[in-house]
Amino acid sequence: MHLDDKAQRLRSILQGYRRVAIAFSGGIDSSLLVKCALDTLGAGNVLPLFGRSELLKSGEIERAESWPVDNGYPRGVELEVVDLQPLAWKEFVNNSEDRCYLCKLRIYTLFRQRMEKAGFSLLLDGTNADDLKDRRAGLRAIHELGVKMPLVAAGFSKADTREYGRRLGLSNWEHPSSSCLATRIPSGMMITSQRLRRIEAWEKGMEKFGLTGCRVRLAKDCEDVVHVEVAGSDFDLLLNSGIRLSILRFMRNNGVRKVLLDLEGR
Repeated sequence: MHLDDKAQRLRSILQGYRRVAIAFSGGIDSSLLVKCALDTLGAGNVLPLFGRSELLKSGEIERAESWPVDNGYPRGVELEVVDLQPLAWKEFVNNSEDRCYLCKLRIYTLFRQRMEKAGFSLLLDGTNADDLKDRRAGLRAIHELGVKMPLVAAGFSKADTREYGRRLGLSNWEHPSSSCLATRIPSGMMITSQRLRRIEAWEKGMEKFGLTGCRVRLAKDCEDVVHVEVAGSDFDLLLNSGIRLSILRFMRNNGVRKVLLDLEGR
């Protein structure tokens, strides 16, 4: 199906919903969904919900909170910020194999409570068709709570969301995809504020070497060993011995003994 046809189908789906709350992360998928809903239904019929917590990097929070102004909505469109405290959730910090499911279930339940107080009854999520291939644990919670996925229903792939976001002039259409910092901590290792902040500092440092969107994951049994994932287009940077040695020096100065490179990339 042509992208223009998918876009028309998305608008038709949104028109049928009439009034919606949207789980907004600040990423391109949920951004596109919010933009299309606002353009189709009007600001009074769209409630973007943003879950702010220490699972996100400070820069991601800033980008999300400035999204309305950055994308031409200086007035009339405001994010409903929901402050989350995931490190107070025992089932989350214990970091079992079901962590993503339990976390999504808790967050979207809180979103539903907030939106119902505001008079909204339908919650939308920005999952795209490609996400269904990854067997994401959070999808189980989405289905259980009756959350709708209009991008999936309209046939949008990840590439489609970026391309349509580019056409619509979204400020973040080419920004690398991101996930919560807890995904860098292996199952069974307790999630703590200190670990989250260390990971954020490592990844922020890697960005200074030109490795935008890099992810640094803790090794399963040793916290001073990390696995680094970089974009495929960034591997050439690591061939520069000066950059590679600078990265090692940075990591060792920040508590890392050994750095392992994931050749599959991200």
